[in-house]
Amino acid sequence: MNKSRFVTDAVAMIRQNITRDVDPNIPAALQARMDAGESVFLERQLEAVESRLYEKKLRELKYRALIPISNRDGPGAQTITYYLYTKVGLAKVIANPADDLPRSDVYASRHTQAVHVIGTSFGYSTQDLRRAMFAGVPLEMQKVDAARRAVREKENGIAWTGDASHAIVGLLGNTNITNTQAPLNAGASSRLWSAKTADEILADVMLMITTIRTLTKGVHQANTLLLPITQYNKLAGTPRSTFSDTTILKFIMAENNVYGLNMVDWLPGELDASGTGASAQAFAYERDPEVLELRIPLEMVTHPPQFRNLEFVVPVEAENGGVVVRYPIACMKLYGI
Repeated sequence: MNKSRFVTDAVAMIRQNITRDVDPNIPAALQARMDAGESVFLERQLEAVESRLYEKKLRELKYRALIPISNRDGPGAQTITYYLYTKVGLAKVIANPADDLPRSDVYASRHTQAVHVIGTSFGYSTQDLRRAMFAGVPLEMQKVDAARRAVREKENGIAWTGDASHAIVGLLGNTNITNTQAPLNAGASSRLWSAKTADEILADVMLMITTIRTLTKGVHQANTLLLPITQYNKLAGTPRSTFSDTTILKFIMAENNVYGLNMVDWLPGELDASGTGASAQAFAYERDPEVLELRIPLEMVTHPPQFRNLEFVVPVEAENGGVVVRYPIACMKLYGI
């Protein structure tokens, strides 16, 4: 295995700081001998730590599957600038000659988002290392998993709901996206899907599809529908009608030429109370990097261990520019469901 800087720097640091010779700058507790076998043990453990950081699969956080990811800005970018384009055109039958030709132009508005650094760390004390070597067992990996999970959780939160303390707007909080209240049911008593029939729920879904299609003149078509888990379960477990064993969800997916959806999925909590008035909402959109993407200039990286107070601390960082929505008209929120 080719050892990265993470491993080689850590081993060099250990060999430098734990030696037979007395160094007044090193605590007496560290004036211990590390023989060749112990050195090899630590080197292998650090390799295992690095492998764990980049290879172990996590329980799925859906933002990376549901929002296109872009790394093209590159590490070190401080801001991300993009242009939101609106095409305006009009043509008409003209006389020959004519000097009143209508104009067809493209209007662009410039938008800038700041890039923020996400940071965390984990560490192993000298006692952790000695105990692992003594017992001949691997280093504790839960710390590694926790560090990775912390970064991924933060990215997930920024993607969907943003971070108010740093003025980051998430996808669900984007005010340029069409936001509509769900219609009342037939009895005019509720907008909740729990109080609606299968036909009424299908009408709500079609409302989202046709709104995007109509507003964009057919240029954009919603292909993804996201729901709170309770509403998703309603679709997945409710028959299309009393005379059918096909659920609402299966009906929607089967009628692809009508609804145009190739994915209906649920989010574990982000849609439960993020709608207007803290209501549950559905989110339909065209899942395409031309429409929206999460900008991550720097994916999660680890830095060489830093020796502090009898502990080797491993800093972890990533960079995040938030979700860029170039065509908000290709998205729609339906709240109050």
